[in-house]
This record gives sequence, C-alpha cells and structure tokens, in this order.
Amino acid sequence: MKYFRSGVAVLMAGLAVSLVAPLAQAAPSAASVQRADIKMPIQNHIDAFGGKSGVKALINTFVGYVAADPHINYYFAHTNIKALKYNLTQQVCEVVGGPCTYTGPTMTAAHKGLHVTTAAFNYLAQDMIKAMDQRDIAKPAQNYLLAQLAAMEPQIVTANGPLG
Repeated sequence: MKYFRSGVAVLMAGLAVSLVAPLAQAAPSAASVQRADIKMPIQNHIDAFGGKSGVKALINTFVGYVAADPHINYYFAHTNIKALKYNLTQQVCEVVGGPCTYTGPTMTAAHKGLHVTTAAFNYLAQDMIKAMDQRDIAKPAQNYLLAQLAAMEPQIVTANGPLG
C-alpha cells in the first residue's frame, strides 16, 4: 500500500492509523462494510469532513480534479458521473463514520476491465489530497481517509504499467 502525501509512493495505511487518535467508532452494517471494501475499523471523522454535505462537496471537488487530470481522466470517459458522485459520496461518508450506507458495487466489480495501474491509483490519490486541501479538511482526517482508500488498492489496481 502507498502514502501519497509526500509525493512519493510510500507505505500509507499504517501511518494514518498511528497518526489518528482513536475516536468513537460508527457501526455500519457488515454487508455495507464488505460491499464498500472497507478493510480497517471505521473511525468517526464525519465532522472534520463537514458532515454528509461536506463529503458531497468534497466529492464534487475531487471529481472535478479527476476530470481535469490528463493522467487518469480517460478511465472515466464512459462513466455515469452522477452515479459515480453518488456512490463515492456514500462510500466516503460511511468510511469517515457518517450516516450513510454504501450500496454500490464492490471495488473489484467497479474496476473490472479498467486495467488500473499503480501510477493511476497514485494520481487519483493526489487528486483526493488536492480536493481535501481545497476543502480545508484537517490532516489527521485526511490521513485516515487515505489509509482507508489505500487498503482498497488490491481490489482496484489490476494492471501493470508505468510504475505499476
């Protein structure tokens, strides 16, 4: 798994867990956690993201950055953007301890046939960091979300390519 904050691919999941003090844990359903491919315990960071509406705003900003990113925007050329934003909002909201339940496809199913490389995954993470910085989300909350997303990498990265 990788960190993206330093600009160099490095181990991420362990750092975020060690940087974030334990907080109250949300209790989503086991089926939802499995469907969302959440691998680590969910911590309550929803307030740091501005509640559900803040998560929605983050995802809108993030998708805008992804659409403008020439390294990865072609992966989304035939994507239903409205559905993508909805599913990402539900998934991130649930991951950060919000009142949402992710009902979209598993990460394996959502990325099947896309041939996502490690480099593409890292560019996506950089776009998420940029969006979180733009929305002034606290660094511990950012690191927590990045660790959760990094734990999904094996279900998303399915191809070798430059750096991947």
